[in-house]
Amino acid sequence: MSIKAREIIRYMEELAPNNLAEDYDNVGLLIGSRESIIERILVCLEVSSKTVDEAIAKKADLIISHHPVIFKGLKRINEDDPKGNIIYRLIKNNIGVYSAHTNLDVAYGGVNNYLSSLLGLTEISNLKDYKAEKLYKIVVFVPHESVDSVREAMSRAGAGWIGNYSDCSFMTAGTGTFRPLEGTNPYIGTTGNLEKVDEYRVETVIAQRDLKKAIEAMIKVHPYEEVAYDIYPLEIKGRQYGMGNVGVLDKPKSLEEFIAVVKEKLSVKNVRVIGDIDREVGKVAVFCGSFDREVLGAAKSKADVLVTGDVKYHDAMDMLEMGMCVIDAGHFNTERIIADRLVELISENFPQIEVVKSNMEEDPFKIC
Repeated sequence: MSIKAREIIRYMEELAPNNLAEDYDNVGLLIGSRESIIERILVCLEVSSKTVDEAIAKKADLIISHHPVIFKGLKRINEDDPKGNIIYRLIKNNIGVYSAHTNLDVAYGGVNNYLSSLLGLTEISNLKDYKAEKLYKIVVFVPHESVDSVREAMSRAGAGWIGNYSDCSFMTAGTGTFRPLEGTNPYIGTTGNLEKVDEYRVETVIAQRDLKKAIEAMIKVHPYEEVAYDIYPLEIKGRQYGMGNVGVLDKPKSLEEFIAVVKEKLSVKNVRVIGDIDREVGKVAVFCGSFDREVLGAAKSKADVLVTGDVKYHDAMDMLEMGMCVIDAGHFNTERIIADRLVELISENFPQIEVVKSNMEEDPFKIC
C-alpha cells in the first residue's frame, strides 16, 4: 500500500511545526512533490552521498532528515559539485527530501525532549523559553441537530484544549437567517425564500498547528452547503516551546557516574568533559547538536551539568571559569538518536508503508 507525500508532510508539520524553526533555517519539503506516491521512507540525520546510495538501493521514495539537504544558497546543481551531485542524484532517482531541523529540536517530543527522556530525566521543562504557540478561536454556526457532531469533529482534530482539559467549548442558541439563491442546494429551506433557522453558535480554542485540520474536520461533518464560521486570533499564548530542556535524575550521581550513563544511552565510547569529575549532579540540562551561548546563563543557573555537543574552545574556557560541569557528547551523537524515534512514530501513524532508519551513518570524527 502507499500514500501521498502530502499526508506524511502534514503529520511532520503537526509534530514539528515549521514556524518553530530558526529564521536562518531551511525546513520542510526541500526536494520533490507533495503529490508523489510514497511506499518506503528512509530516516537519517544527514543527507550524504552514502545515505543517497542507501535510499536508491532500498528503493526509498522519500528521505526524512534532521539536517536540511539544502541549507545555504546554491548557485549550481551538477555532478561535479559534492552538494550538487547529491541533489542531482536525488532528483534523477525521484527521491524526495523532507527536513525537520531546529523546529524538531524544540518541538514537544522532538530531539531535546527525546534526549532528556533517554538520559532518564523527569520533571522536564524548558531550559530557555523560545517561542509561544499562537492560539485562535473558531466560531461556527450549526443547526441544533448537528451541533454535537460538529463540536466532536473539531475536538478530535485538536480543538478545545485548555491546560489539562479537553473538549472545551461554549454554545449559545440563536436564530440564523439566509436566502438560498439560484443554483444552490440548501440543507434547509427553498430557493428564493428567506429562511430563519434555530442554530447554535459554537466557539472553541485551537492551537495554530491544528487550525487547518480542525477547520477541515468541521466543514466535512457540517450539514450546510456553505458553512458560516469565523476565526479570531487571541492575545493569550498557548504552549511555550524552549531551547533545550532541563530535568532531574532519579537520584544524584557523581559526574563520573553520569558520564557512564551518557555513554551507554548514546552508544559512544568517548566524550569531552569540562568540570570536576567527582562533583555530584542531580539536575541536568540538555541542548542537542551544537552548543549555543544563548543558553549559557540558563544552564549555569538551572542545572548541575549540561549535556551538549560541539563546544568551542573559548566557550569551554568560560564554562570552566564559571564553575560549570559540561559533557560534550558530540553533535552527531546528541541528534542521531531522533532517527529511531521518527521511525517509530511514522510507522505507528502510517502502517501501510515501510519506514527504515539509515544504517550507513557514522560520526565524521574518529578517535585515534
